[in-house]
Amino acid sequence: MAFSLSQRLRERRAAGEFELSMPGTRQVLEAKLASGFLGGAEVRAGNSSYYLIQEELALDFPPLVGQAQRLRRQLQLVRGIGPKTEARLREAGIDSLVDLLDHQRFGGEAAQVLKAIDARDGAELIRWGAADWDVAALFSPDEFVFLDLETTGLYGTQPLFLVGLIYLEKGNLLLKQLLARSFEEEEGVLTAARDILSRRPVWVSYNGLTFDEPFLKSRFCCYFGESPAPKLHIDLLRHVREHYRDVLPNCRLTTVETYLLDTYRGDDVPSYMIPELYYQFVMYQEPALLEGILLHNARDLKSLVRLMGVLQGL
Repeated sequence: MAFSLSQRLRERRAAGEFELSMPGTRQVLEAKLASGFLGGAEVRAGNSSYYLIQEELALDFPPLVGQAQRLRRQLQLVRGIGPKTEARLREAGIDSLVDLLDHQRFGGEAAQVLKAIDARDGAELIRWGAADWDVAALFSPDEFVFLDLETTGLYGTQPLFLVGLIYLEKGNLLLKQLLARSFEEEEGVLTAARDILSRRPVWVSYNGLTFDEPFLKSRFCCYFGESPAPKLHIDLLRHVREHYRDVLPNCRLTTVETYLLDTYRGDDVPSYMIPELYYQFVMYQEPALLEGILLHNARDLKSLVRLMGVLQGL
């Protein structure tokens, strides 16, 4: 019978292929899954389980400053209309997409844009040139979720082990960390994450359009054959680059925290260490191995909430 990935790691450790010397780790061949740490609890999800750590936050959801009604006045959302054409149309008394519906050339395209606005199809509206914040105003705050993953590698063929989320629940911002204590629990994490993400169509991340969303899609499809997709994905890294690329030393989230949020992490776990620490945790089930990673993930998420408020004001 083929071993699971967790079992293979433990067999390799027993055979001496891993030279791990972590202070305080227990030298046992088959460690029992850790529990009772950081106030978390084991939760069943589908055919699997995961470990849930949650916290009610003393943070407010950032006010949405965009104007959804402005979308209906943006003639340049229609393909073929640039600044000069827009100026001519406005001189002719066409001030909104509705006014454009009877136009021989642009009427059909205008109808498509209005349809996307009514359907709150954020991906299409952004592709046509709408601003994130105006599209975001089509949604209510309880439809947003802030998202950050911790994975064992850079590619979706490798497992993830932590899905960190912040979203509104009963009027309060709640931080939830869905943790796989073994590789077998990845299915439980994904089952729970799929339920939460499917009910919240606006995802907010940092580099999530490039990394988190494609990675999640790959893992969801691996287990379930399909993946939830947001109607709008606001990647705050793209806004930071737009406004601060030539101002900040770099656009890493920790750098942005220092300069824009007046926050400094002096004890953060380096990203390159995270997969190795997790592999050690899988083998030894020592919570101390994960505490820094969980803190790193929670800090990232809380910074996203604060950063979204700052970037909307630019």
